[in-house]
Amino acid sequence: MQIDSEFPRYLSLPAMVSRSRHLGDGIMTAIVIAPFAKRETKFVELGRLRVQETERVVALRTELTKCGAKVVEEGDTLTVYPSQLRGAEIETYNDHRMAMCFAILGLKVPGIKIKNPACVKKTFPNFFQKLAAPLPKGLGATILDAKTGRKLKEEELFAE
Repeated sequence: MQIDSEFPRYLSLPAMVSRSRHLGDGIMTAIVIAPFAKRETKFVELGRLRVQETERVVALRTELTKCGAKVVEEGDTLTVYPSQLRGAEIETYNDHRMAMCFAILGLKVPGIKIKNPACVKKTFPNFFQKLAAPLPKGLGATILDAKTGRKLKEEELFAE
């Protein structure tokens, strides 16, 4: 699955963001979009992410690096630097949150291809339908079949 759309070029993120004090599991999406920030951002207290469906700290670093991001892992901290990103095939590790946060990255970075997008069925089976739905019910993203480039229809976006 490939996602094409747009959001602003530069984000304003604080210099440090804590998983336990600031964002909880939402921190994964902040990490993925952090290369668009104006400065480097340290994401701290990520230990809990290591014991989820996959080792999410390593997975985030690995997949973001595939996209061209500079990401440094030190203990339970990821430092993400402003980076020029490119499309890449993203391994989800059968982890719903990996699929969803990299799908959000695909709103800005052309050529993001999500492997096993159906893994979102665990918590949000209509995630890609919502992403593709027109405003105000969705984000109006165009979601393509990664192999053929064909725009997927609404009924093809439900994770079964």
